[in-house]
Amino acid sequence: MSVAGSPRALGAVVALLLVFAIGSIVALAVLVATLAEDEEQASAGSCTVTAVTTGNDSGEERAPNIPNGWAPLVEEAARAAGLPVSVVAAQLAQESGWNPDATSPAGAQGIAQFMPATWATYGEGGDPFDPDDAIPAYGRYMAALKTDVQPIAGEDAGELVRLTLAAYNAGPGAVDQHQGVPPYQETRDYIDTILDTGQSQFSAHCQAPTGVLAWDGDLGEGEWTTPLPGGVFTSGYGGRALAGVPGWANQHEGVDIATPGAGNGRGGVVVAPTSLRITGFNATDGCVIAKENGDDPDFGFAFCHLHSWDVAKGQQLKRGDVIGTEGNRGRFGMATHLHFEIYKPDAPEMVFPYQGHNLDPEPILKQKGAWPK
Repeated sequence: MSVAGSPRALGAVVALLLVFAIGSIVALAVLVATLAEDEEQASAGSCTVTAVTTGNDSGEERAPNIPNGWAPLVEEAARAAGLPVSVVAAQLAQESGWNPDATSPAGAQGIAQFMPATWATYGEGGDPFDPDDAIPAYGRYMAALKTDVQPIAGEDAGELVRLTLAAYNAGPGAVDQHQGVPPYQETRDYIDTILDTGQSQFSAHCQAPTGVLAWDGDLGEGEWTTPLPGGVFTSGYGGRALAGVPGWANQHEGVDIATPGAGNGRGGVVVAPTSLRITGFNATDGCVIAKENGDDPDFGFAFCHLHSWDVAKGQQLKRGDVIGTEGNRGRFGMATHLHFEIYKPDAPEMVFPYQGHNLDPEPILKQKGAWPK
């Protein structure tokens, strides 16, 4: 007797299909929840300090995450070098992982990874494997490098930090030869790593190591200034037809502005078009999220695909203050550009595209006198 067509057999098949259907729905729900959680975590930004900080002798908060009670040595070295404590801590962590017995195949020694010849100049007869000797020597060495590059940096405090790190990595001669950060990818990556680590791991409040810098170029005569000085308009708001991206990505929720000739490298300086406050980050797409800082209901902003940013959540900026550097960070391959979004005044503090809050930035920037030329 065949059982394939029997009521019992058919009932079993239906039950099995229901199990698969319910399982698929549950799996889809889990997937959606996971993606939402990932998006929330990405939007929280890349700057997270978890350690508890304690006060130093001057009553200021001590930089977190410095191990073995070495914070006073690091602070003193930072004062001697004239560098932010977060930068000094990040560099020591990068060089040795805080291991006082570290050595390298090239012969570098100790927590500060001194080469013997350099130690002979700055070690003052101490032991490179003793942090009590090596960390102060590091401060003296970095002070000398900073003095070497000071004429090239001029009055730009942020550039002075970058050039000092470049001199450490590539040598002061290379900085002098190129009158700036040398065009070596290793050196540029080294600088970015130190500054990013300093802000994310060794700053008590995720403050950028160099503080707020202002764009020193022409801000224009409008009420606002263009968010990418020197950039040109490349893509508008609304539907488009790009190959190789999902359909939703072709519903362009902002405008694109790009520095001519930037290619796929670091681009130009991205600045605050008006007074604003930083409300958060979407690290996956290199976005800094902000809200206009005024008395009336204010626009929201997103500055996306940045190579790096120099601001912290809660920080208040004035028109022309530096937010970061144009880049191509994101989920899809792209050339360097700034993707700039504006949100309705009633949008939440942390807002993302496709939530119904987007406005076309072009007429607003034009009305404010900030449209790129």
